[in-house]
Amino acid sequence: MAVLLSQDLPLRREDLSAVTAALGAQENPPEGLLLHALTELPGGGVRVVDVWESPDLYEKFLTERLLPTMGKVFAERGIPLDGPMPEPELAEVHDLITARR
Repeated sequence: MAVLLSQDLPLRREDLSAVTAALGAQENPPEGLLLHALTELPGGGVRVVDVWESPDLYEKFLTERLLPTMGKVFAERGIPLDGPMPEPELAEVHDLITARR
């Protein structure tokens, strides 16, 4: 079951883009990731929207790649990770259309 993940984070786009670069996500996308988009919110912060093949593949990526890389990049940039991040919203995807390139 594919899932849509949406999460608003009180972070800067530049910092999350640095995490994406450190992950090498362009060259080596996470297993199960179908779509990733990052937008800036009008009042500050960012919104992440992903589509994953399954919740299990998202959880695997989160624990094995994302959180360790995020911790390293944020430590290098002096960004404290004191306290929990807002929980992502997950919703089952019923229709998914992808464009051909």
